[in-house]
Amino acid sequence: MQTMKPDLDFFEPHQRLKIKRSFDPAGVERILVIGINQLGGLMFSTPFFRELRKAFPEAHIVNLVGGLNFGLMQNCPYVDEVWLWDKSKTWETVQNIRDEKFDLAFLANGTLRTALMAYLAGIPNRIGYDKDGIGYLLTVQLHLEFHSRYRPENLFDMLRAIGFSPRGVYDREVWVSEQNVQYAKQWFEEHKPINNQKILAFNPFSTDSKRRWTDEGWRELLKGIKPLEIEAVMLVGPNEIEEGQKLLKAWGVDKVAVESHSLTNLAGILHHIDYVVGPDSGFIHMALAVKKPHVIGLFNVVPPKSCFPDDARHVALIEDTLPCCPCYLYKAKDQCPNDLRCMKQLDAKRVLSAIEGFQKSI
Repeated sequence: MQTMKPDLDFFEPHQRLKIKRSFDPAGVERILVIGINQLGGLMFSTPFFRELRKAFPEAHIVNLVGGLNFGLMQNCPYVDEVWLWDKSKTWETVQNIRDEKFDLAFLANGTLRTALMAYLAGIPNRIGYDKDGIGYLLTVQLHLEFHSRYRPENLFDMLRAIGFSPRGVYDREVWVSEQNVQYAKQWFEEHKPINNQKILAFNPFSTDSKRRWTDEGWRELLKGIKPLEIEAVMLVGPNEIEEGQKLLKAWGVDKVAVESHSLTNLAGILHHIDYVVGPDSGFIHMALAVKKPHVIGLFNVVPPKSCFPDDARHVALIEDTLPCCPCYLYKAKDQCPNDLRCMKQLDAKRVLSAIEGFQKSI
């Protein structure tokens, strides 16, 4: 068999790629994709599933994914099956994978556990990143991702490594059912502002507390949109409703609803939203995938170019005049040594200015 040649667009192939065993992609019949388990990661990586299907139009593709994204992936038109990932049943899952006799695995989340699962299940071809020392379990090994580039390019590199030429890395998608569409239409009829006012949706939360904006910033933003004839709604997770209500009370803001919806219904609702504001989180990345709203992302830990599209319809704000910003302290346990000056100096006036710019362009 000839050695596989990476696509010419592969980023730094001699430094980042090691093909330990070649295979014939034309002979692949069954593919397993493990991950992606975080909402934000899935939303900016949806083009990978589209391009994977283009690369393997006849293959049977299975996605093993965690509970958070399970519902969204069930609507994905590019996979044949979606398996729910349950860590408590790892060995049972390995046996199920072995029984399915997969030819190829894409280890999108790069953990030792999933790499071991693919290896023990006997999948002969395993593509992934050499993270946490798992390189010895891979047959096509890509070296660590670069946070200075648009991160979905790293998933595209998995396809480029084996000779394919994926396109449209910025063309995100979000998959909803007809039931979700109807749910969203009913929501809009119940929330439609009078006099054709616009709707701004926001979510102040992040799993990483360093990424959260200040109380003062949210207070000034929610007060500042009133003269612009914009109604606000806080869309949060089911376990964030009470805290969201407490925040509004602390901010002295009234007449703002706090709501929680399933992720698939939320995706439908975002088709009826005009503006979305939030820190770097799954919420804004879902809004970017929907394409309807103008999105304003608040960044500090990683540079916007790592996960925010280069698109004039949206704005990513970051206090990049600070020498420490971005800090790349992207793990939740990492501590900021500068008292989060980046978020404290991110003024609501910049957000309001971005909204006013969008209004003028309509």
